[in-house]
Amino acid sequence: MDESGAYTSNASLALVIKIRLRPGLNGDFSAWHAKMATAPSAAAGFISADISAPRMPGSNEWRVTQYFRTADQLNSWRKSEQYRSLLQQAKTLLDPNDPQGLSEETDTDGASGGLVTEVVTTYVNPGKDREYQKWAEKAHAAEAQFPGYRGGFLQPPASEQQHYWTTLVRFATPEQLDAWLNSSVRQDLLREHQALVSSWEHHRLPTAFAGWFPTDTATGESPKSWKQSMLVVLMLFPIVMLEMKFLSPLTKGLSISQSTFIGNVISVFLLAWPFMPMIISVMQWWLLPRKDAPGWTTPAGMGLLFALYITEIIVLSFLF
Repeated sequence: MDESGAYTSNASLALVIKIRLRPGLNGDFSAWHAKMATAPSAAAGFISADISAPRMPGSNEWRVTQYFRTADQLNSWRKSEQYRSLLQQAKTLLDPNDPQGLSEETDTDGASGGLVTEVVTTYVNPGKDREYQKWAEKAHAAEAQFPGYRGGFLQPPASEQQHYWTTLVRFATPEQLDAWLNSSVRQDLLREHQALVSSWEHHRLPTAFAGWFPTDTATGESPKSWKQSMLVVLMLFPIVMLEMKFLSPLTKGLSISQSTFIGNVISVFLLAWPFMPMIISVMQWWLLPRKDAPGWTTPAGMGLLFALYITEIIVLSFLF
């Protein structure tokens, strides 16, 4: 960060807002962080947002992490009136006796890891993206009220021609995730968004990704959660897209639960073998870099993955 407060071109592409709440304001905070997570979706270079619940028992510190493609684009969002306004709103939720209750920083390891993750791919009807964004804010605020919530991830469309959004919802246990997914609150929300979307699919992934990722033989540590997530998205996206194109017509006569189960089985099987072992082998140098690895190793790997994301989007767009 330079003297003006802007991030330099060598800084991380993740902006982390940490906020320690005043007791009793969880409802107000849910509404605020839903806005903060979805507000930059129209900003240039925005990739995704990740909301992390308190990590330690008794802690009241939440994090909102926003990812951008370049430092200039991150700086532009950070200086925007909308962002500054949301920060001012956050100050009303703080403990007045806590001078460090609200902070901003960069963090290349910003993504948090829950134990169970639900991946939702949603095709939004043309012209309904703004309405869907407002609906997503409402949905994120609602899910954060449920026990075990460990954060979320929202990926808006990358272009005007692309109408699908990707959402990850994380909970501490499968039972707590099921409680949210099967709740009357969520069912009401799904009925509300029927007029906004043409189709949507969901798949469940464990945060540990079924033991796919190796550990460092020297330290015993696993790759960073955000690196694991980036590789899973890279491999899962084409599988889901191909299922929507070729599998959905074959299962059209089945119930939603039956067709979803078939899709989940195929997705997990293909991820477990051969796709995840293949990409892990190729990206091992980036997943678990050596201690003497050059400083450009992490940004180079991210750049390669972003290029692969764009390639997948372009190639698969010809299917629809």
